[in-house]
Amino acid sequence: MSADVRVALFGIGGVGRAFLGLIEERATPIVLVCAADSRGAVVGELSAADVGRWKAAGTPDRVVDSTPGELIARTQPDVIVDLTSCDFETAEPSLSILRAGLGVGLPVVTANKSPLARYGAELRARAGGWHRIGCAAAAGAALPAAAVASALARTDRIDSIEGVLTGTTTFVLGEMQRGVSVHDATKMAQEAGIAEPDPRIDLGGWDTAAKLVLLASLVWEDLELHLDGVAVSGIEAADPSAEGLQRLVGRAQRRGDEVAARVGPEVLDPDHPLSALRERDKGVVFRGEVIGEVVVTGGRSHPGGAAAAALGDVLRLTEVAP
Repeated sequence: MSADVRVALFGIGGVGRAFLGLIEERATPIVLVCAADSRGAVVGELSAADVGRWKAAGTPDRVVDSTPGELIARTQPDVIVDLTSCDFETAEPSLSILRAGLGVGLPVVTANKSPLARYGAELRARAGGWHRIGCAAAAGAALPAAAVASALARTDRIDSIEGVLTGTTTFVLGEMQRGVSVHDATKMAQEAGIAEPDPRIDLGGWDTAAKLVLLASLVWEDLELHLDGVAVSGIEAADPSAEGLQRLVGRAQRRGDEVAARVGPEVLDPDHPLSALRERDKGVVFRGEVIGEVVVTGGRSHPGGAAAAALGDVLRLTEVAP
């Protein structure tokens, strides 16, 4: 591969714009050759300013009604970056983008958890495993949960995963225990930029469940955990009057050739390794035969964190030193 890394970027929302800013600020060897969103795409060797002008007014270079496969064939990228706004139920348009990239042998990077949680076995089969799929932005963004999971899978037999993986629920549950209603706490989270405009996937526990599936798939590559195999309860099951710190916790336990997984609100003991999480923070605990307990915390919810995780995956998958 040449020194330059040609990137086709799908999705120019908050995370996409943050990604564009990072590749210019950090003087990376990345050359943007395509930027696409729901309106179409602009192609050529592009700067962030080029994309900004197109986003604002459109340009003659706009490609109308081009499929991901057609854009990939036209621009010949080295890697696909999917930062689109993805429908959680259908996994589109992310699923089509990932299929198109993997179908022609390209590595793909995504910030969307739904396609990997719902169609992970298919996508990994197309990729020949995880080695052509970057999912750090989907599995925890600024929290390096995916990197730690992959590293531990190579060095130990992991018995269980336990995580507080959604900053929105951490914030909302904390406010609820201060006497704030779910509605008002959710509005506060949205105003703070923590919650999505439609926060139901987060509050219902499905965002946590999807991230748990991704981490389980990284740790236990020989097993298959499906999203519909996770027992899920959201914050509707929380007790605002309960004493102690409540968090929405995802748990996965290996039992022979199967994985038992669930998500739901729990009251954590004060000495629990995840009890110190506040506001946007996330955390995950891996337990193994040799390593004992490994705890990773932090990674506040923010578009910049997801963009940085995606950029790290691009550089890793194309074997470029940061």
